[in-house]
Amino acid sequence: MRQPTNAPGNTAPCHEETVELSVNQDDLIVRVNAAWDHFALDNDGAHLANDAVLGWNLLDSVSGRTSKSFMLALLELARRRDREVCFDYRCDSPRLRRFMRARLRSDSSGAVHFSHEHLYSEAFPHLVTFKTAAQRARDTAIRCSLCNHVRHNGLWKLPEFVSQQVFDGRTVSVTYGICPSCLEMLEEAR
Repeated sequence: MRQPTNAPGNTAPCHEETVELSVNQDDLIVRVNAAWDHFALDNDGAHLANDAVLGWNLLDSVSGRTSKSFMLALLELARRRDREVCFDYRCDSPRLRRFMRARLRSDSSGAVHFSHEHLYSEAFPHLVTFKTAAQRARDTAIRCSLCNHVRHNGLWKLPEFVSQQVFDGRTVSVTYGICPSCLEMLEEAR
C-alpha cells in the first residue's frame, strides 16, 4: 500500500519540503531550515523548533554507542569526499512508515550540510510505538537507527511485526544500534 507523500489518506501531515541541517567543523548544529520546524511541530517536537537546537552537538542527539559511531563515520566520510554521501533510511511515526533519503556534503570549512528528502509514506496496519530505554534490559529490543528493523531472537524483523506479534501491540522499549545490512552500506560507501 504505497502512497505518495501528498496522497489523501495519510494519517500525519507531510511537507514536501526538504529538511536541512548544518553542523560546523566541531559538529555543532549551526543551521536548520523552516522545513525542520514544520517537521518538528508535526511530530510532537515543538521543543526542537524555532532554532532551539542551534549550538547543540549533533552527537548528543544520537542514541546508542553504535549509532553515534555510525554518525561519526558518516561525518568523516562526508568531510573527506569530494562528492556527497547519499543513503536511504526510515523515519517512522507510530502511524506511518516514512521512507527518506539523506544527503551529506561538506564544504571547505569542514562544515557538513544534511538534507533529508521525504520520498513516500505508507500507513502501518496498526499503531506501532517504541520508547527509548535508558539502558538495556532483558525485555529491551535493539532498533536499527536507519532502517528501523528490530532485533528479536537474533533476527532483524520489521518493526510492525515485532510490535504486533511479539509485544501484542504494546509499546516496545528499545535501544538503538545499526543492523548488519546498514553497516554493510557504510562499508561499501567507504
